[in-house]
Amino acid sequence: MVTNYERYRQAEFNRPEHYPLNQSVNLEIYRPIASWMGRLILPLKEERESGVQFEVHHADPKYEELVGQVVYLKWIDDPKAKISVQSLKKDVNFTKEALDNYKKGKIEPIRVNDWRQVTPLESLAGSRPNDDVIVMLHKPMVVDEHGNIPHPLKPSHKAVTLYITSEPVQISGRFYGLVKFLQPIQPGSEEFRVVHFNGASGQFDGVEEVVRLPQVIPFERVIYPSISDGIEKSPLNADGWYIYGAKDADEMFVVQALAPRALLRLQPEEVLFGKKAAIKYLRKSCWQDIIKHKGQIQSVLLSMKDMDSKKAVSRWHEGDRALLVHLYGGIGGKKREAAAKFPIYFGHFAYGEAQVVREPLTGELRFDIKYHQVYCHNDDALIAGTLSWIRYMGDRQFGWLGIRPVSDILIKLDAFTEDYEINGVKHSPLRVLIHQLEIMTARYRIGDGTGATYIGPANNCAQDSNQALYAAIRGIHVPIQSDPQFKNWLLRHPELATCFKHLGNLATALRHQLLPFGVARADWRNSTPDLGSSLDNGLLKQIFTGLVTWRTMLPHKASDTVTQIFIEQEASLWILSTSQVGNSDPDIAAIAPFTF
Repeated sequence: MVTNYERYRQAEFNRPEHYPLNQSVNLEIYRPIASWMGRLILPLKEERESGVQFEVHHADPKYEELVGQVVYLKWIDDPKAKISVQSLKKDVNFTKEALDNYKKGKIEPIRVNDWRQVTPLESLAGSRPNDDVIVMLHKPMVVDEHGNIPHPLKPSHKAVTLYITSEPVQISGRFYGLVKFLQPIQPGSEEFRVVHFNGASGQFDGVEEVVRLPQVIPFERVIYPSISDGIEKSPLNADGWYIYGAKDADEMFVVQALAPRALLRLQPEEVLFGKKAAIKYLRKSCWQDIIKHKGQIQSVLLSMKDMDSKKAVSRWHEGDRALLVHLYGGIGGKKREAAAKFPIYFGHFAYGEAQVVREPLTGELRFDIKYHQVYCHNDDALIAGTLSWIRYMGDRQFGWLGIRPVSDILIKLDAFTEDYEINGVKHSPLRVLIHQLEIMTARYRIGDGTGATYIGPANNCAQDSNQALYAAIRGIHVPIQSDPQFKNWLLRHPELATCFKHLGNLATALRHQLLPFGVARADWRNSTPDLGSSLDNGLLKQIFTGLVTWRTMLPHKASDTVTQIFIEQEASLWILSTSQVGNSDPDIAAIAPFTF
């Protein structure tokens, strides 16, 4: 069986080698996506050195001589990171079911089969049959230019090593710009004339050039993930599009991903006030008329406190972080996807994070979004882990922006999303959740050592994402409350009393809703390694286990449940919705995810 991934790679623009390693861009109209970017390379089994290799595509100016070189990439040797990585190392031995699924076309980490103590970096690099995972690296990180690298078969040698503390983020492209599409150079052409945003005038009257939007390979052979024809006529073109990509050998900028500026900027189309209005919008309006809204975006701010639109928006400051609750629906119409052939489509759930950043090309505030995708093995080669909005949504070939309806709910509640310090120790519930999600996604990549993961009532995107949330609640609230010095510290810092009261109320409400029968599932308490269990083996057990946490069994129900809890705690919510944006195919239609 030829998978979507294999067919996508037949197009040269979907392969990393299509883009020269050493290239420069006009920094007045383009910016690098990140300081450090590159390609992950899985070492041979006999050449493993506790990390992976990293082909540098972009580096800090201080280290620009590393661009084009292959260096080592490892976890930094600090106690917290070491404990996490050590606990996640697992022997990988594919089960018969995993091997059968691999033969049927699921993209599984076959290259690490029969390896001992596989690390999260190795499972990420080895999740595809080809070394084509492109990532950006978070700071802080350490660059060791003179590291002494031990080798089991060769004498020790000097090599550059990059040390990181968090999972690399999957991306598309290397540079981005902000443009307005004018027209194709001729009818049916892949090359488009664009005009860049001019930071001085604040208008699209800057540099004009020609960029290329290659025709993508159809999803499931019939559905094109994006269609560039008529993009200059889109209602979103007036505010412009962020284009992400790199130059090809002919030095033409190839657009690998797109993002509507209107979606990500901090300028809502509508502001609603109060809890009742917020809950009504989420339950009724958010997914209404998604077929009618095809090709459009919706940006709605829900404020629980302020009754003034400008004041409600002004509460979102540069540097603020938010919890993101992601939900997508299905692809219907004449070209209905195979997964939506039944009357009910369940959709997909994920958590993520959003940060308010100052975008340098415009100088305006916008959201920078990352998803922590708890995702089963599939034939699209979508890898469980941390994915930027650019890759997961905006990628013209691999992303969902053009073919699925999506709701991203950004939740800002200081007690959960802000950092605070107790007796010299920094605490952040959101960061704890992200850490737990990185653990869960690393487990998903190798199926807890079995080679594959399966969707079922007890283990799926919604259940296991919320298992991570439950672990985060326990990890942040219980230790603080049990600290004998906590009460004394709180007396010295009365200004934070309300914050901790909200955190306690939130923890109680989440436990009550996530565990409606008052008891935690054994795997939620102990992170039992059973993600690789099959539905064919103990279906009734799966159903009964799933019912213990029934509110997180279905993606849409899980989204409504968690979001309403935050509304009751008077959080501020920003809803970013899209419905098959950038796709003019009349034979596809959006399907809302089912709930009850």
